[in-house]
Amino acid sequence: MKPIAFFALVAEVLWGVLLSGPTVAVAAGSDATGMVWEKQGDWHLNGSPNALRLGEAIPPGGLLTGDVEGQAHSIVILLPDGQRMLCQCYEAKTCSQGFRVPAITQQPQPAVWEMFVAVRNVLLLLPATAETAFPTPAGRAAMAVNSEMVAAVSPQGEISIAPALRVLPSGQYGLRVSTDGQTTAATAPSVQPLDWSAAQKVAQVRVGGPGLYRIRVSDQAYVPRFEIEVLATSPASLASETAGLKMARETILKWTHEGWPLHGFLRVYLESRLSALPQ
Repeated sequence: MKPIAFFALVAEVLWGVLLSGPTVAVAAGSDATGMVWEKQGDWHLNGSPNALRLGEAIPPGGLLTGDVEGQAHSIVILLPDGQRMLCQCYEAKTCSQGFRVPAITQQPQPAVWEMFVAVRNVLLLLPATAETAFPTPAGRAAMAVNSEMVAAVSPQGEISIAPALRVLPSGQYGLRVSTDGQTTAATAPSVQPLDWSAAQKVAQVRVGGPGLYRIRVSDQAYVPRFEIEVLATSPASLASETAGLKMARETILKWTHEGWPLHGFLRVYLESRLSALPQ
């Protein structure tokens, strides 16, 4: 027996399945919309022949339909009030019937909406064929602890990642530094040693200058222990960028019980902040 096509909405309020019901509208005067976060297979909005891409705006009440070709189809829609919508279908009939996007239950605060749109704009820069924001880690890399932070760049082109290493046991580690997104050219070596003690306050890493960096901390057996996303900024911008990341993290943490992707979302958020860095 083939798997039964189903529609899952993870939200604070339980909605029924709305495959062909009337359009659901948000409050008058509101223009808040959701976005495509992940997808498998081609999906369309309101009968458009164009396939949806990551980051594309999805209005409340919109009808999502999957292509009739292919096997399993799935799409994840994030809404700026904390709802997460997962649609899955396995048969052509159900994919073509479609799934209704729910109403936004509470309009987002301006800062939250600005964060949401900034993340959406970064996703829109990905290739139209992209199905996820980042490759899914596999093997031992999937066991690494993910962390996101902001750090000030010293005149020597160094940052400290100590705040992200609080639970790392003392010992010898290797750091692999790579740039993420559109960053300034780095002059730092890609692999650096780290002699870490849990009591120390600083863990210096040479990055070369402001930018977005992905730092992998591996033990002596080359097992990845931490994956740290760092927005390296000027000391003058440290306070404001730290406050922005704190707001983003606290917002998403309120929504993680809905299945929101905390680390992935914050990683894209930090990438959205690249344009604010001094050039």
